[in-house]
Amino acid sequence: MRPSAHETVVRSISGQPELRHHVTQVREWRIERTMDADGFVLSITGSDGASQSFFVATADADDIGEVLRRQAVWVDRPQGAMKEQ
Repeated sequence: MRPSAHETVVRSISGQPELRHHVTQVREWRIERTMDADGFVLSITGSDGASQSFFVATADADDIGEVLRRQAVWVDRPQGAMKEQ
């Protein structure tokens, strides 16, 4: 049986295959500005209704944004196509 995309990503990032069972679908997310810090609060609700909030520093947000942009390019690019620089 071929692993799911979630399993593959969790395994590649963590190096711990057992963590793949802790991946859940995002049902809702919200970003809130903070008044006294260099960053924002990211609140995520999973498909099971569990909710968690995280403070994300601006530098981390930049890094996350870059990873998401790379992922979007990878997903949108036809197989075998090269991106022009």
